[in-house]
Amino acid sequence: MILPQKKWRSGSAKSLWTRPIKKIEYPFLIKAMKEDGLHAEITEKGVVWYYGEYKVVRKHLREMWGISEYQMKSFETHILETNPFGGYYEGNHYIDG
Repeated sequence: MILPQKKWRSGSAKSLWTRPIKKIEYPFLIKAMKEDGLHAEITEKGVVWYYGEYKVVRKHLREMWGISEYQMKSFETHILETNPFGGYYEGNHYIDG
């Protein structure tokens, strides 16, 4: 199944290689994801993605937003450091940030 890519940055989404995502672009990506109803939760196992209350497979998320595996790892590191979506899990209890 081919999913349409989300538009969140300027420039062409199609190229032979992926452009790096600069840290100054993260807020634009986060804002676009929030507006689309997507959010990330920090758990003991790392970042878990949700669309509303439905868990999203990381691979499909990357395809939808045009993000490579390396870009996703870097972006999730940023999420772990800054927690821009708010909230996290502690044990089995969700704590809203």
